[in-house]
Amino acid sequence: MKPLFISLFALLLMSASGRPAIVFTQGQSGASLTVHVVQRGENLSDIALKYNLSAAQIIEANGITDTSGIAVGQRLLIPLQIQTTAQRQRLTHTVVAGETLSSIAQVYDKTLEELSALNNLANSHQIFVGQELLIIPEEAGGLSASDRNDAEPTAAADVNSPPPQATPTDARADEPPAAFFHTVTAGETLFEIGLRYNLTVTTMAQANNLPDPTRIYVGQRLIIPGIELPRFAQDLPEIIRAFSFNPQILTEGRTGRIEIATTEPVEISGQFLGQEFMSIRQNNGTQHHIRIGVPMFTEQEVYPLALNIVDAAGVSMPIDAYLQIVGGSYGHQNISINNNDLLTLAVENEEIELLASLTSEFNPGAGWTNSLGLPAAAPMNSVFGTRRSYNGSPYNRFHRGVDFAGATGTSALAAAAGTVVLADTLNIRGNTTVIDHGWGLYTVYAHQNVLYVNPGDAVTSGQIIGAIGSTGRSTGPHLHWEVWLNGVNVDPMQWVQETFP
Repeated sequence: MKPLFISLFALLLMSASGRPAIVFTQGQSGASLTVHVVQRGENLSDIALKYNLSAAQIIEANGITDTSGIAVGQRLLIPLQIQTTAQRQRLTHTVVAGETLSSIAQVYDKTLEELSALNNLANSHQIFVGQELLIIPEEAGGLSASDRNDAEPTAAADVNSPPPQATPTDARADEPPAAFFHTVTAGETLFEIGLRYNLTVTTMAQANNLPDPTRIYVGQRLIIPGIELPRFAQDLPEIIRAFSFNPQILTEGRTGRIEIATTEPVEISGQFLGQEFMSIRQNNGTQHHIRIGVPMFTEQEVYPLALNIVDAAGVSMPIDAYLQIVGGSYGHQNISINNNDLLTLAVENEEIELLASLTSEFNPGAGWTNSLGLPAAAPMNSVFGTRRSYNGSPYNRFHRGVDFAGATGTSALAAAAGTVVLADTLNIRGNTTVIDHGWGLYTVYAHQNVLYVNPGDAVTSGQIIGAIGSTGRSTGPHLHWEVWLNGVNVDPMQWVQETFP
């Protein structure tokens, strides 16, 4: 046990310092372990699925007694499948902030040309944080095809396994290092996945060597051709010690996160898709959180992100990066409205411009610390993002929030603590309340029957702020609830299901 303890201690130190955690082995049998650092939104089932394990195997390996929750940043031992000696000779390196291909090559006593060729890099200056670089290929250890098949982890009993004909394409040394994968979730079809990325079923099937496009399985990782992972236009300044994107590919109508850690206090601002934003500063200005809302109807393209870092001496350090945006696969809906006066685009756009202006204010004080609460104790009957046609019009509008079908008089609740910045009657939304939660986050409560708060009031999470009604452009009693981030309307349920610090 002593050699295992020493190896594990060294690995945890390496992982905590921001260096890549390299798999270590224990004993002569070839049993292998690695360490997984828990990310926001992950649970034991999610993590187990990534390693083709069951949650029970991870629980046993870590001696977990309370399975109700795991903490962000917690390090979990991952028991990998028994590997051959040859396979253990394969080595990869995960790029961290501030590294260049030259510096990585020096660490492993490689030449720049060797690493470029080994990883099929067309431009050695454009590696990105989180990219996995191959250092020693499997072939160097003489791993045979039969060894590879024997060494592959097998799916656990509680994880859906692939049909025999549909062998998933795995990420191996001969694949481009910047390949983007989509993990299949319950209920998804290849057609729906392709639709999200503007790809045909044929293209998806060919890219993944699928003999039968109708047979995909939950947890399967599919290569998405033509999608670019985040990349920087230049090396990061030394003042940055960590830089991450989550998710790596942004989706229209949803919120993305950028996390930056610096060696000294700085101010960070930026621009993306015409939005001006500030970072959320913590840990005396050395930890920065940036939240980006992607507007609906944003075309699937790669877009520039401009950041500006200013240190205590006033020195400005611009950073340029490029982020991919994909579609959200939202549905369509036909709605009939009697009052045609409220269907004109001029009336609707005027109200949207009012809300966008009101919610563009960045208040550095925060009234929320976790995920948002639901605004009503009522069933949700309409989701965010649905393309809408009113009285037979084109599908050129979308549902900007989620609807809760409560009876007239049902309480409307504040989703988090904050300050009321609007309590008034609007043309489309009727009796409406807008709450500023700080850090660029706002929630909107529309079609209320009565308002119980006024501008300037401080509210607490779950406080009754009004009552459900059917005022404005409404087909019946319900609460229409929206979330706005830095002046951009985004999916509210993402903020309920995920934690944003």
